[in-house]
Amino acid sequence: MKYLVASDLHGRLNAALRFENVIKEEAPDKILFLGDFLYNGPRNGVPSDYDPLKVSEILKKYKDMTIAIRGNCDSRVDAMLLEMKFEDSVPLLINGIKAHLIHGDLIDDELCKVYPGEMLLFGHTHYYMLEKKDGVIFLNPGSLGFPKGGNPASYAVMENNYIEVRRFDNRSPILHFDL
Repeated sequence: MKYLVASDLHGRLNAALRFENVIKEEAPDKILFLGDFLYNGPRNGVPSDYDPLKVSEILKKYKDMTIAIRGNCDSRVDAMLLEMKFEDSVPLLINGIKAHLIHGDLIDDELCKVYPGEMLLFGHTHYYMLEKKDGVIFLNPGSLGFPKGGNPASYAVMENNYIEVRRFDNRSPILHFDL
């Protein structure tokens, strides 16, 4: 299976339109969206392309192929507009490896206990990451809408035994990892 992993769009219309093109070009079997779909959050300011209603119309087209994780900026109204069920944490088997999907603001042992040989997929920080530490693979696809720290906007693709974090603007690889 091919997974498209994304996070932190925050209602940015231009990014949503580009994300729709990525979905069409990548043709994933599933989209793993790790939270912060529509609301921009008080720390980000209001960008000129902020349009959560139009963004919801775009993302709603892919609701049946999306596993939706609730971000710290997501509300029940967002879930209603997107016609998706938001979860705080989702366990998922990916190529025989147990993966834990979470936004990142609620990472704790009660909600999401991760063991060696497993993966943790999270967003929230707006920084991409792909590394193995203490036997656990950590993947943060970065942010589609508000990348931080001078990082480019990014997303990740997981297919077969390969993970790659890619630049959102030109889809070139940033980081990659063989499982």
